Amino acid sequence: MNGSAWELFDRVAADYDEVVPFFASFGTAIIAAIDPPPGCRFLDLGAGRGALTAPALARGCAVTAVDAAPGMVRHLAAAYPDAAVHVMDAQALTLADDGFDVVASSFAIHVLDDPAAGVAEAFRVLKPGGRFAFTGGSARSKGGPAVSGADELGVRLNELFGEFAAHLPPNGSMGTPVDAADLLEGAGFVDLREDFAEVAIPFPDTETLWRWSMTHGYRAFIEDLPADRRAEFHDRVLALRAKDLVLRRVTGVWSGRKPGFGAA
Repeated sequence: MNGSAWELFDRVAADYDEVVPFFASFGTAIIAAIDPPPGCRFLDLGAGRGALTAPALARGCAVTAVDAAPGMVRHLAAAYPDAAVHVMDAQALTLADDGFDVVASSFAIHVLDDPAAGVAEAFRVLKPGGRFAFTGGSARSKGGPAVSGADELGVRLNELFGEFAAHLPPNGSMGTPVDAADLLEGAGFVDLREDFAEVAIPFPDTETLWRWSMTHGYRAFIEDLPADRRAEFHDRVLALRAKDLVLRRVTGVWSGRKPGFGAA
């Protein structure tokens, strides 16, 4: 993960996913799509506050969770004492080859400095026959909308981000658009699959929507805006109107299998 990314997530660690359970809700849906078997050795790559770790533990998986942000890892270790938790760069894991049955990453691969290196490391630490699955805000999908058709709030929010993106500096914001199939095939994965996970997150008001926006990767976008545009963006978020303040999001869950046999 590049320095600016992990430093941002370190700064927001105390509030990450605390305003509304956005990533935790996705984590539950993603684990349901992956369906890891009880007892499997499961690696949560770029674990954050444990969106995948929690439901994987609940299924009886033996979980190792790693994140490059020390603040995230402190919260993870306190919340999930049954998991093995480490500060670790997903692009250079200090883990043995062929050690895990399942590796999964939720909204982390696209913020790595080198997404291909992160996927290659997932391949390396998987047992033959093991499966890697990931999702990310900037991954390109063969199908499936990023925003539910009924999601008026999401459409308006996306339009606002699109409008203000013109005011970002040339290297502003965070996240690299990636081609999921190319990443998986390039690392050596076979039997590629694309599933979908969907959540609906209600907000009591637009002030809560703004506070939530400042607790995760959106914050990089907002902080990269010039000061006057940042103030305008804040006011425009507070002024958003929709029939209901429910954010409905759909993401692809891309996965591939490491050739061979041996995983649980």
